[in-house]
Amino acid sequence: MKTRIAAALLLVSGLLAAPPAFAQETTTKKTDTVNLFAAGKPASITLAVTKAKWERLQRNPFIFTEASVLYNGKRIDGAGVRYKGNSTFGGRGPHKSFKVNLGYFGGTKKLHGQSTLNLHHPFKDPSRVREVVSYELFAEAGIKAPRATHVTLTLRVPGIHDDFNLGVYSLVEQVDKKFLGAHYPDNDGDLFKIEGMGDPFGESRQRRRGGQREPYEGFINKEGSARGPALSYLLDAVRRGNDSDLQKHLDMEGFLRWLAANHILANLDSYTGMGHNGYIYAFEKNRFTFIPWDMNEAFGKFTYGRSQTQMEGLDIFRPFIRNKALIDRALGKKAWRALYIENVRSLMKGPFSEKNTVAKIQAANRRIASAVRAEPEPEHPLSEFDRSFDTGGSGVAGFATRRARFINRQLADKKAVAGFLASGPGRGESSDERREPGRGRPAFPFPRRGRPDDGPERRDDDRRPERRP
Repeated sequence: MKTRIAAALLLVSGLLAAPPAFAQETTTKKTDTVNLFAAGKPASITLAVTKAKWERLQRNPFIFTEASVLYNGKRIDGAGVRYKGNSTFGGRGPHKSFKVNLGYFGGTKKLHGQSTLNLHHPFKDPSRVREVVSYELFAEAGIKAPRATHVTLTLRVPGIHDDFNLGVYSLVEQVDKKFLGAHYPDNDGDLFKIEGMGDPFGESRQRRRGGQREPYEGFINKEGSARGPALSYLLDAVRRGNDSDLQKHLDMEGFLRWLAANHILANLDSYTGMGHNGYIYAFEKNRFTFIPWDMNEAFGKFTYGRSQTQMEGLDIFRPFIRNKALIDRALGKKAWRALYIENVRSLMKGPFSEKNTVAKIQAANRRIASAVRAEPEPEHPLSEFDRSFDTGGSGVAGFATRRARFINRQLADKKAVAGFLASGPGRGESSDERREPGRGRPAFPFPRRGRPDDGPERRDDDRRPERRP
């Protein structure tokens, strides 16, 4: 009897000590999960496309065509690939940005949790680090932003590009329902991409010209209802509402932190400059927040006709190029101006400090240096890559150093801070803006989105068409 009791006790204690089968399986799955955006040696991605499909992509650059994807040797068939971007589309030869939808043609839906791969060419960036470092800084500042890392990209097109090494690219997380669900209580709100030129939050251009007004002009619906009222409420609050209306429909604290971070990075290829790039998401009922996007020309690379010195000295008391309706409203209230300045000050003492920013730039350089030197046809001379990380030079590290010191001098000017808090940035154009070439026109031609021969059911977005092409 004692033997049987002892055996029973041992059995019970063993059952209690051992995790159940489902718990072991869950642990194994977590262990096997790979973070595509972890910092480290760049992963290898190959886009394999048949010659016929590649030629079709050249005729229809913004329509998905079928491809296979190899990630560190792991092959995924049935993916869709297309070009993406505006200025980056002008890269030399095949050096362009790509969007990959892994399940577009019935292939594997996800790669380590991601269904979309944004492969961004380091257009105009000899350092290759501007985009990745910018997103790191946003995240460290508590701003919800996509993750990003570096990869090496190879093209495999038989007879055209035989395993051609395109070099170091940025892999950027897609802002989609998965991203929204990871950062907000739910992912069912309306998500819009800002694609207007000038000021999509201002009055409609059609309305000013006497034409029919388009309520969503300058915004592209990505998730949620394209005809829902949320965006209309926000635009009405910006254009005609009072401060209470605006705060009801906009996370003002989050917007001012984004505004401070974006301006510290001298990123004019955004709402503060060109008037486009970025997302807004209704994270609460009819209340939006800003999500940064397209940071490849941060650290003063998109100059809007300015010199490098002028970009380093962008005025923190005027964080926009030509007045923007939403920023006018946000900085029109003294309490909000004070919060904006406090954000600039806290960011410059923390994640956006000279020391931290330069450290991140140089760490990224060390991770990608060998991959950059292995590029057979680099878009930028290696000498420019090497100079990028000299804090006394003309590259990104030197820019970050001088920019940080300029901002700190402005923050230390008590009279200038007091004047801004008392009266705000003022309206009208500055003398620099009056000298700008183009007067608000884009500095590059925007490419044609697809061709008529693809049929009306083809869509320039990340979703599958109604029928397989």
